[in-house]
Amino acid sequence: MNWGVNEWVAVLSALLAVVSLALNWLVVRRQTELQYETLRAEMDAEVIAWAHEAIDHISRAAALARGRGVTYAAEELRRLAFESCQGLSSIADRGRLFFPNESPETHGRDKEAAFQGYRPPILDAVVFASTRIGRLETDIAEPDKDAADFLTKCRRLLVSEAQNAIDPRRRGQMLRRLAVGRMDDKTSAYALAAELGEALESLYPGYLLQRRDAAWIANRETIARQRQN
Repeated sequence: MNWGVNEWVAVLSALLAVVSLALNWLVVRRQTELQYETLRAEMDAEVIAWAHEAIDHISRAAALARGRGVTYAAEELRRLAFESCQGLSSIADRGRLFFPNESPETHGRDKEAAFQGYRPPILDAVVFASTRIGRLETDIAEPDKDAADFLTKCRRLLVSEAQNAIDPRRRGQMLRRLAVGRMDDKTSAYALAAELGEALESLYPGYLLQRRDAAWIANRETIARQRQN
């Protein structure tokens, strides 16, 4: 084929246009992902702030139960338990702004709109904690271990459901894919955690369910690398 200068210029122009289009598509796709993640991060931040407050309140409620008759006198405990109950009740209602009831069309149609349907488990955790600390028997002069254990289970359910809602693992994967954040930190967090765990083991023999030796560190680092790939 005997092409002239004009034909070659046309072909090269077309190729450059295709390459330019592909590059623009990649840039737009990356910007769209960043915008989505930014919006998701802003929404997650509000949920995280709410969860932080709920976790703190349930932890304080558990501390009240453990401190009954030891740290807190009956009158003071009664006041603090009442305040804790009301605080958790308020947090539960604020949580409805993030976690609406399920199946509102089939249950509780006689209630206000936000209260129709079934509470999601994350709100159950807060409501149940509010009820438990609100009914704490404050005149008994010994810790209420059962109440403290119940409240601890409520807190763990709350943390698990909050983590499912914000999905920190997904966020971490996205940040790594977009090369956001420090990628040059070579310090092994698992080695530092192992050092702290072993320090506690030396103080309180039997504290660790699994000794954090070199093999433990290597295994955790291998799992972390597999998760990043």
